[in-house]
Amino acid sequence: MVTYKLDDIKKKDLQDRKPIRVIVGGKPIMLVMIDDRPYAISAVCSHRGGPLEKGMIESMAVKCPWHGALFDLKTGKALPTTPWGKEQGTYRVTIDNNTGDVLIDV
Repeated sequence: MVTYKLDDIKKKDLQDRKPIRVIVGGKPIMLVMIDDRPYAISAVCSHRGGPLEKGMIESMAVKCPWHGALFDLKTGKALPTTPWGKEQGTYRVTIDNNTGDVLIDV
């Protein structure tokens, strides 16, 4: 596992429940802040490749904009209501409170 510091994104750039797409170590990752805590999940839906950063955040899940698959942001697992979804990769995110730097483990 490698920790990457995002050069173009700081904590102040992350709005609550507004997902963004970043490329980290060559991987597309959806990054979202919920109640001042960051979450990172693979940005490409495991069902049909939809762009998860364009989906809605529902409670602690992201809903794929193409087919409605719901994925838990903490575990990456598809919720029971969407059995066709396969588990998404999740990534540990930390924020340096002194600098605002966003770090993702990939």
